[in-house]
Amino acid sequence: MAFAGLMIAGSALAGAVLFSQAGDRTDVLAVSADVAKGQVISEDDLQRQSVAGVDDVIPVSAIDTVVGATAKVDMVAGQIVTDSMVTREPVPGDGQATVGLSLDASRAPSAGLTPGDLVSVVAVPSGTVDLGASVALDAPQILARGAEVLDVQGSPTEGATVLVTVIVDEDDASTIAAYSAAGLVAVVETTATGN
Repeated sequence: MAFAGLMIAGSALAGAVLFSQAGDRTDVLAVSADVAKGQVISEDDLQRQSVAGVDDVIPVSAIDTVVGATAKVDMVAGQIVTDSMVTREPVPGDGQATVGLSLDASRAPSAGLTPGDLVSVVAVPSGTVDLGASVALDAPQILARGAEVLDVQGSPTEGATVLVTVIVDEDDASTIAAYSAAGLVAVVETTATGN
């Protein structure tokens, strides 16, 4: 009987805890329809959603900080909007350009990249380079430093081609695009801000 009483009391306590946690829900912003990366977000794109225990969310009361902002990533209907998904700055900004890199799996970090990560874009020699005479291996040319990753498609762990879109200085964009088209670039992660 005493054991049964303890079980009932424990169940009641657990129920009370769950109820109190459910009461800690917050009304936050979510997208009401698919929003494409680079799209300017309007009020019609947003809806209210009640959640608990989600970090980096944007409360409904801060809707003015999201309306007119630019989506940094693709978002699907119903997805909670977080601070890292939007920016008040245009993408790309003044003096910047976006460049797509098509990378062999060995030329991107095997741990993968996420939007917001910072990378250096490095010129690498072709597979026919004379290893004994080349300085390209000892002192490779850095085509861009601190380039921000805007989008990633594919994974190095799958051995597939990795498509990475980066934001770079406008003056460097054409050179990087030419090297990428020739298959002569790799990326080195310098700071992971998207994780």
